[in-house]
Amino acid sequence: MILLLSALILAADNPVDAERAGWQFKRSVVVSGSEAIASLVLPPDLSTKAAPFGRDFRLVDDTGREVPYLIDWTNAGEGLATWQVGIKEIRREKEAATPSSAVRSQWTLDLGGARTFTDLDLRVPDVAFAWHVQVESSIDGSTYTVVTSDAALFDQVWNNERVRQTALRFATPVTARYVRISARSASGSRTLEIEGASVTLRRRFKDDAWSMDIPVAPAPAFLEDRAAAPVTRYRINASSLLPFDEVELLCDDPAFSRRVRLIELSGGSTREPDTRLGEGRVFRLRASDSILAGESLRMPVRSGNGGALLLEIDDAGSPPLRHLKVRLHGSRIRLVFPSSGQSVSLYYGNATTREPSYDIEGLRPRLRQLVDAALATLGPEEANPLFKREPPLRFAAVLGASLDPSKWRHERAVAPITAEDVYALTLRAADLAALRPDLADLRVVNAQNLQVPFLLDTDFAAESVTMKVRREATAPEHRSRYRFEPEFTPGESTTPQISRIEVEVADAFFERPARLLDASRRSERDMPFFLTLARRPPASEPLILDTLAPLAALTLEVDDGDNAPLDIRSAKATVRVPRIVFKAAPGRVRLLLGNREAAPPRYDIAGLRSELLAYSAVPAKAEALTGRGGAEATPFAAVTRLPSSAVVWGAILIAILALVALTLRTLRNG
Repeated sequence: MILLLSALILAADNPVDAERAGWQFKRSVVVSGSEAIASLVLPPDLSTKAAPFGRDFRLVDDTGREVPYLIDWTNAGEGLATWQVGIKEIRREKEAATPSSAVRSQWTLDLGGARTFTDLDLRVPDVAFAWHVQVESSIDGSTYTVVTSDAALFDQVWNNERVRQTALRFATPVTARYVRISARSASGSRTLEIEGASVTLRRRFKDDAWSMDIPVAPAPAFLEDRAAAPVTRYRINASSLLPFDEVELLCDDPAFSRRVRLIELSGGSTREPDTRLGEGRVFRLRASDSILAGESLRMPVRSGNGGALLLEIDDAGSPPLRHLKVRLHGSRIRLVFPSSGQSVSLYYGNATTREPSYDIEGLRPRLRQLVDAALATLGPEEANPLFKREPPLRFAAVLGASLDPSKWRHERAVAPITAEDVYALTLRAADLAALRPDLADLRVVNAQNLQVPFLLDTDFAAESVTMKVRREATAPEHRSRYRFEPEFTPGESTTPQISRIEVEVADAFFERPARLLDASRRSERDMPFFLTLARRPPASEPLILDTLAPLAALTLEVDDGDNAPLDIRSAKATVRVPRIVFKAAPGRVRLLLGNREAAPPRYDIAGLRSELLAYSAVPAKAEALTGRGGAEATPFAAVTRLPSSAVVWGAILIAILALVALTLRTLRNG
C-alpha cells in the first residue's frame, strides 16, 4: 500500500515521467542561443543504452508534448562536393651541384578559385612505390602554409595482395586556391609522377568525430582452432551499438601486413548467422629509409545491432600481433530540432518502441547542411522513477460497445488494417469544424458498428490550411481590405484556432500599418492599427501574422497612405490539430463525426495512456471527410444540423405564427 501511494505521489509530481513510463532514462537539454533551430550532439556511449539507430529518442517539453527532431549521423565518408584540380606548374631540381644529389620535385595545383576541402586525391600512374610528400596551401599563390609535412603515398604488394593509397585526408578543413606538393627522391631513382588531382569537402561539424581505445582479449573458444586455421580471434569489450565507422589496430610490431575482419556474433540462442561488419587489410613498415616507410592501420566498418564484437586477424603463419589494442573511430550523432525556448528533456531506453514519424523529415536536405544552429547540451543522466518494463497494451481490448451510426452526420474511411497493432491518425482542421468544441462526438467504429476504443492526444500537430484571398471592393479612403476565408465551411462553434497566418505578397518593398478583423464585425473601424507589414530587399519570405482567432472568415485592413494597394497572392493559416491513437484488429474501421446528442466516450484504454505514448503507433491513413446519408433521413436530423441560434429564432417565429392564428380564430368566433 505504501509503495502504491508513493508511485501515485511520484506520478502526480512528474506527469511527464508517468506518460513516458516506457522509457528508462532521461536527460535535460539546455539550448544556448536564440536561433530557431537547435543542434544537440549526443555522446557515443548514449547509444549503448538507447534502442538501435536511436529509434527510441524522444524530445519532450515540460507539458509532455513531443518536440519533432531529425537524427543526423555525420558520416565521415560522405562527401558534399568534389572539384577537379589542374596542374599549374611542375618543378624538378637537384638539392646540390653533385651527381649524387637528391632530386626535389614540386607540383603546384590550381583549384580555380578559393575552395574549402578536407580530402586531396592524387592521380598517380605508377605502381610499386612508397613516397612521403609535403602538402602546402595558399590563397594568393605567393604565401604558403604547411598543411602536413609527412603524408604517405603507397602502392605495394604484401602477402600477395596489392595495397594502394593515393588519397590524403586532413584533420581539419583547408581553404585555399593553390596546393603545393613536394617530394624528394635519391639521385638515379624513379621520381614521383602526378597526372592530376581532385579535392573533396566532407561534412564537418564541431566535435563531429570521436575516438575510443578499447581493450581486447583472446576468444578462448577459438584458441584450439589455430593449428587448423592461422587465424587469431579477439573479443572487443565494446557495444556494437556505438556509432563507429572505422576500426584502427594498435600494436608494437614494426612490420606486418594482415587481413582483418570485424564480426558481430548473433548469440547461441538464435540460428541467425554472424554478421560481418567490415573487412580490410592493415599494414606497417618502419624502415630507416623514410621513402619506403609507411602504415595504414584503419579499415572502414559499420556499427551493429547490439551483439558481441569479434575481431578476426589472418596471421598467415606469423605470430599474433604484440600488445594489441583496438581504437574505434566514429561520427557524432546530432539531433536537429526547432527551439521554442521551453525546457526540453531527452528520453531514451525503450526497446519496444518504433521510430517516430515527424513532418520535419521532409526538411532533411536543408537541415543537414545547417551549421549556425543554436548549440544544445545534455544534462546528467537520470533514471525514470516511474519506468515499467511491460509490453505496451498487452491487455487492451480492440473492440467496445456497439452504436447506431445513423445519428452521425460525417465519416472518414480509414485504409484497411492489415495487422493487429497500435495505430495513430492525425485529425484535420476540416474534421474539427465538423465536430463539437469538446470533440465528444468523435468515434472510431469497425464494419459491424462496434466501437474501437481510442485515446485523444490533443494539440498534437500543426496543419497548414489554405485560405482563399479576395480584395474587397469597398474600403475606407487610403485603405485596402482583403478577405481571408478557409476552403471549407466552418461549423457553428469552430474548434480550430489559428495560431498564425502566412501571407504571400508580390511587392518587394513596403512598410504599412495593418489590423486583422473578424470579417463579420464591421463596427471595429475605430480599432487601432497594431500590425506592421514590412519587407526590405532581398527578403522574399511570406509575411507572418501572429494571431489567435477561430478558423473563420477574417479581414486584413491595410493603411496604404498614398501608395498603391499591396498585391497579396495567397495566405495559409496554421492550426493546431489533435491525433487519435487506437489498437485495432485486421479489417476496416472508420471515423464518425458530428452528433449533438453524443455523450463523451468512456473507454478502459484511458488507463493505459502512458503505454500508448510509449509505443510509437503505426501511422494510419484516412480518406476525405464525407457526409452520411443516414443522418439526413429524417426532418429532425436535418433540424439538428442547424445552428442553435437558427433553431431558437425558428421556434420563436413558429410560436408567433401560432399565436396570431389563434388570435384571428378567436376574433372570428367572437
